Amino acid sequence: MIPGPTNVAPSVLSALARPTLSHASPAFANILSETLSDLKKIFKTNGLILPLAGSGTLGDEIALANVIEPGDRVLALCNGYFAERLADVASTLGAAVDKLQIPWGAVAEPAEVASKLASTDYKCLLTVHVDTSTGAANPIESLGKVARAKEVLYIVDAVCSIGGMNVQVDDWNIDVCFTGSQKALAVPPGLAIICFGERALKVRDARKSLMTTYYGDLKRWAPVMAEPTKYFATHPVNMIYSLHESCKMILSEGLEARFLRHSMMASSFRNAMRSINLQLLCEEKASASTLTVVKYPEAVRDADFRKTLVDKYGITIAGGLGPLSQKVFRVGHMGNVNHNDIFATIAAIEGGLTQQGYDFQAGTGIATANRILNSGKIH
Repeated sequence: MIPGPTNVAPSVLSALARPTLSHASPAFANILSETLSDLKKIFKTNGLILPLAGSGTLGDEIALANVIEPGDRVLALCNGYFAERLADVASTLGAAVDKLQIPWGAVAEPAEVASKLASTDYKCLLTVHVDTSTGAANPIESLGKVARAKEVLYIVDAVCSIGGMNVQVDDWNIDVCFTGSQKALAVPPGLAIICFGERALKVRDARKSLMTTYYGDLKRWAPVMAEPTKYFATHPVNMIYSLHESCKMILSEGLEARFLRHSMMASSFRNAMRSINLQLLCEEKASASTLTVVKYPEAVRDADFRKTLVDKYGITIAGGLGPLSQKVFRVGHMGNVNHNDIFATIAAIEGGLTQQGYDFQAGTGIATANRILNSGKIH
């Protein structure tokens, strides 16, 4: 129950075990073509999509390296560990990065971002949709309107949202968007998936300095994605099998139904935590559907608590990152998470808290979650 890697369906795991085809064969080209078509439906885009061997961090680098040149001024919205990482990647590529600092657990205010963008000639706006360190979901649709009004490139890290929350790349004016395979797409770790819109492609074509990445150059990959029998570099064939299967499952469930399921899981879990008097890091209106960050009660020891959950209940959750280390625990409820997973996790949390002497009415959390899930209404 960590916020990635998430649980993988047996059919998606089984796809990994299929015989490895030639990466340039017509049979594999058909699989890749279908996967690209399905990804466009999930991203809600007509842009160029690159599913490449790597992690979400590679997605950061490829997304930025194609559109940022040394000396470009960019504005990074920093309200979590991975927002800071995105800014660091931009700095590493030579950009002049201004950080708009936002408290961890809070989200960006579009009016404040608009004011900041108006203060300097920025090329790009960088934001993380859902920062996995906080569970806060930035208002990326509203921020897209701000970015377009200010005529800056809009780059969104959607690693912890794509496949579990609504992201409309084209309609929300997102120029570059990326994710990783191991979160709400519910595929094993190993793929960075980057989407480039028309404006980003034009910026890549117009750059004056040499590219800082060879493998990640979209111009080298674009012909291959248009005609998958062409060669640039070897595809991670079996990982594409796995992604292909997962995309079919996601679209079979239906995107709106999937988003609603994630919202229901999130609502039931968060209300269960509140019912046993635990405080959440984020306000409800700022909370993502894919994970929740919960503050520890006084005297509950992080390492001991999480070890109890693993040893006694077989449930793995995550600790806090950065300044939240030892202060919070993080629970992912995305991908293939179902009612039983939520109930088991709440029961384990209640048991772990009881073992450390936290005083509450045992069973309250499970009863609360059960009531919400049975009602079918988000609270």
